[in-house]
Amino acid sequence: MVRADVNLKFSPSCRRECSGTERIMSEQTFSNYRRAKTWQIVLWPLAGGINNAFVILMMFVSYVAAGGYGIAVALAGTIVTGTRIFDAITDPIIALISDRVNTKFGRVRILMAAGFGIMAIGVLTIFVWGIGSNIVVFTLAYMVYIIGYTIYGVAQNSANPILTNDPMQRAKLSRWSTIYTLILSAVPSVYMSMVLFPKYGSLSVEAFQELCYTVLIFSLVLIVIAMIAVSPSDKPENFVGRSKSKVSLRDCWNVLKDNRAMQMYIVAASSDKLALQAASQSAISTMIFGIIIGNYSFSGNLTMINMIPSFIVIFFATHLSGKGGAKKSLIQWTLYSIIAAIVMVAYMTFCDPTQISVAAVPTVIFIALNAIFSALKMATSAITGTMLPDIMDYEMYRSGNFMPATVGAIYSFVDKIISSFATTIVGFCIALIGYKDVMPQPGDPSSAPLFWMAMFLWMGLPILGWICTLIAMKWYPLDKEKMIEVQAANHAAREAAK
Repeated sequence: MVRADVNLKFSPSCRRECSGTERIMSEQTFSNYRRAKTWQIVLWPLAGGINNAFVILMMFVSYVAAGGYGIAVALAGTIVTGTRIFDAITDPIIALISDRVNTKFGRVRILMAAGFGIMAIGVLTIFVWGIGSNIVVFTLAYMVYIIGYTIYGVAQNSANPILTNDPMQRAKLSRWSTIYTLILSAVPSVYMSMVLFPKYGSLSVEAFQELCYTVLIFSLVLIVIAMIAVSPSDKPENFVGRSKSKVSLRDCWNVLKDNRAMQMYIVAASSDKLALQAASQSAISTMIFGIIIGNYSFSGNLTMINMIPSFIVIFFATHLSGKGGAKKSLIQWTLYSIIAAIVMVAYMTFCDPTQISVAAVPTVIFIALNAIFSALKMATSAITGTMLPDIMDYEMYRSGNFMPATVGAIYSFVDKIISSFATTIVGFCIALIGYKDVMPQPGDPSSAPLFWMAMFLWMGLPILGWICTLIAMKWYPLDKEKMIEVQAANHAAREAAK
């Protein structure tokens, strides 16, 4: 009956009659959209900044393992890598439990507080309380941190679809999330290099402890703001689906097996993330700037230069995504990104790279091309971020189960397994050009094999990832019109449940 009502309300003839203005269509679907306040749209994405702050803090964990626990660097790296498997396994397990949480205080805030508290215990043990102990304490503390990080991530995924289902607002959520990621990812590193390193004179355990305290205090402020922003939407009635049965492991398998939108999203998002993570490895930066260009410090200056054009393009891209639909926008901006990458490779091939950062003209051209590429890369990332909440709503439309935590965890599980190969890909590729026992170092001699391998890893891999995205979008079912149908059906189902 619900589907029949939807088809009647949004029949093709009706859409043709209303196609004269988008405003009329918007008015027809107005009652089906659950909208958030503007201040919620701006403040809730700060929740993602907490994730980024903790991730940057944990980038220094190998230093603490060596200096505070006496663990060899290689062994510490093995422990961290091994816990990624544990991380992936915990995602669906915790999500299944989380999708059954239903209190009068909501679901998201309970999970956020629990996740943050467990993360805090984990990092305080690693950086402060456990210093001077052994490898067992370090490993267990790291696993505690992962459990807290997973719970917090599940809470964040659960909030996005219930905060708003308006496509314009979802695009804005992704916009602010991407902007905060750009800014907040840089803050801990800048604080470490410009404040703590001069203060302590080295990358000491004491410096990392102060960084840990700072991140925790800073994150506590952000989580309070985020919880206030989500509180009006964090209500039991917003987590109601058509199905009354509890979410099970069978439902997880059915999402992977039957949800075409999820399948194509995994192909698109995971291939992009694998390629971009591989391209962002420090070895690639060393090859491009330290060897081919010959000025390693030049790369640091580009980070701040790229921020402004990235902000502008993100605002523009997410605005178009909200109007035209995420699928259409992702195809457009992915094509732009491929073109920008090809142009960059062509420029690096035909110019003299050693003149970049030395002569004015080649430097300006390189800065402009790099800024354009970086901005387009962030735009595609922002648009991709709007799709997962749509897929959560589509799963309710398809199966009757509204299980945002589980849907998010299924993607995260597959994504973490795929993206974990980024370091392996880079290591294998640079071994092919002679770096079998040592990593590339600034000042190493440049060569044709090194140049082309660097171009492949830096621009070629992202191009391959974006080609996978274009192929996946051919079979991705959730265009703008389909999402109108999905939201109308879900709205009718929730009204009937009341």
